Amino acid sequence: MKKLLLLISILALTTACSSDVLKREANQSFSTILEIDLVETMVEEGYAHVKVAEGYHIDFALDTSASEKDVLMAFMAMPFIEAGLDVNALPSTMFLNEDMLVFSTNLNDAKSGTDAKTQLANLLDANRDSLGYHEELDHFGLTLGSNKFEWAKTSSTNDKDVVFVLDAESLRDLGVDVASVEGWTLATMDGVELLLKPFKLD
Repeated sequence: MKKLLLLISILALTTACSSDVLKREANQSFSTILEIDLVETMVEEGYAHVKVAEGYHIDFALDTSASEKDVLMAFMAMPFIEAGLDVNALPSTMFLNEDMLVFSTNLNDAKSGTDAKTQLANLLDANRDSLGYHEELDHFGLTLGSNKFEWAKTSSTNDKDVVFVLDAESLRDLGVDVASVEGWTLATMDGVELLLKPFKLD
């Protein structure tokens, strides 16, 4: 029994250490992404905004206890509307903000940060299960409901610095012809259909 408890303790410690290493490397890589000249960052109205390109950004709420929209991914809405999106059928986690289609996610409450770098770190501290790593693509991934935000572990050797990942089935249920969304690529990974928007930021 003592040996079993010792084994369980060792496994738990190994998992925690692995998680800490993953989180530290993810934060370091995200900091590298933020330093790329094409990436714009700002803090406004309680969110740290990261603009990857015109019409494509991810935002982090600086006070998650005061918001149920802790992370926002926002994209130009027109390609989705032209592909059939029923804007009157959007769930509570999606909304239109002027010409942008916004996907929101409520995560576990985290400490309050001051910018995108510190707030991602805080969110990962409070939501360890939301962080993953895809070894083949060399990408970290932040799971946001059925969607995901990915960034390269090593930007200098990766042809995709950032990838926005949307669940195709959820969009199809809203009337979207997912194969016809301009600027997005439909792909199947592990049996799941996804809409991908990758960026190389140099």
